[in-house]
Amino acid sequence: MSWIHSSKKKTGGVNHASTMEILARFIDERELLLRLALLITGDIKAAELSVFRACRMATDRANLLPTRERLTDWVRWMTIKAAIANNLHEIAPCAPKYVNQTCDHSEHLLHGNESKLRDFRDSLFLVDPEIVITELDPLARAVAILRTTARASILDCTLQLRVSPDTVLAANCHAMTWIAEQRDRSETGVVAT
Repeated sequence: MSWIHSSKKKTGGVNHASTMEILARFIDERELLLRLALLITGDIKAAELSVFRACRMATDRANLLPTRERLTDWVRWMTIKAAIANNLHEIAPCAPKYVNQTCDHSEHLLHGNESKLRDFRDSLFLVDPEIVITELDPLARAVAILRTTARASILDCTLQLRVSPDTVLAANCHAMTWIAEQRDRSETGVVAT
């Protein structure tokens, strides 16, 4: 029946989120988005600015709307990208620290292992952000968030952070080792000082 039609835009069977749905997701996820941005930037004002910029970028990209199924991940990704862009001046100077360091921990690569990703992310989020910011440098924090929350590959991290793959691998090793130590401390009841 040709007289029955939908007001929804047909896009080849893909169900894209609307601008209002994107804004609503930013509101619903605000606490987590602020935490992600804070862990990357190390500063609450910079984190708030990063979330604001991410929301603005997300709603300005009308031709790149995510599907409804991927909306939460996309909103998080936009926030992570904005926080990194906002903090590259702090991230870049950390790279020399990781020169000539290697990682022999295959579990740190987290290749497609969703349960390990979730475990590392959950362990990271259990630690007080102030402790994370104090004990991990900006590069290690950014790599940790990219790897565990955005599920970014080493190459993706290299492109986002503008550092070498070896630097990303070493920073990733440092962050994952630190997260594992924090998890072990919490499981044994030892409080970090």
